[in-house]
Amino acid sequence: RRGAGVHIAEQTLDLAGPSLQLRVDSQAGPPSLIPNLTLALVLGLSIALFGLVTLLARDVRRRAEAEQALAESFGFRKAMEDSLSTGLRARDMDGAITYVNPAFCEMVGFDADELRGVQPPPYWPPERVAEYTERQRRRLAVGAALREGFETVFMRKSGERFPAMVYEAPLRAGDGRQTGWMGSVLDLTAQRSVEELSRQQQERLQGSARLATVGEMASLLSHELNQPLAAIASYAAGSLNLL
Repeated sequence: RRGAGVHIAEQTLDLAGPSLQLRVDSQAGPPSLIPNLTLALVLGLSIALFGLVTLLARDVRRRAEAEQALAESFGFRKAMEDSLSTGLRARDMDGAITYVNPAFCEMVGFDADELRGVQPPPYWPPERVAEYTERQRRRLAVGAALREGFETVFMRKSGERFPAMVYEAPLRAGDGRQTGWMGSVLDLTAQRSVEELSRQQQERLQGSARLATVGEMASLLSHELNQPLAAIASYAAGSLNLL
């Protein structure tokens, strides 16, 4: 029977006379797993295609995981930068602004698009542009050794001047090459207000202390004067009595 996997056939022939048993054996033996080249190529290509699809699916999954991790890392960093109360700004090697965070924009009152690539920056007071330009040239010429902070005066979009503290450090790429400068900016307006209030209170305390000192001196002087005046009054009264 075809498809039974049997390659030996037996059949009894009913003939006149004695019975005849006919047996046929396959000379070629059992068929091979791959009977011809075409089927072998098809199977080989199918296996290769399956392996390629498997590797591609694994690579796509790894890429998706890496992209998700990168997106989460970028989102976390962006959330941290946006939640900072300290202003951040990045500048290229020529001093032009390439990045600012929302805290810096809120500090100076300008949008990020109004600050990027603008020379001189709009938050520099007009009367100090030449001074700040020369200061920036000197500081940028120092190179990677520039790390100390400095105090300056910036201008808000409304024209109000305010004191600020700036800390800058070299901004480096992944290969270690310096691509610019990264700075953090602190608004010292509240600090200056507290210092002014403290100074005024100190002056008032000093005035009160001087008044208290004057009062003590007046009390001591009056006490010292009362003694001889009382003696004089007593002697005068005694002299009148004698007269």
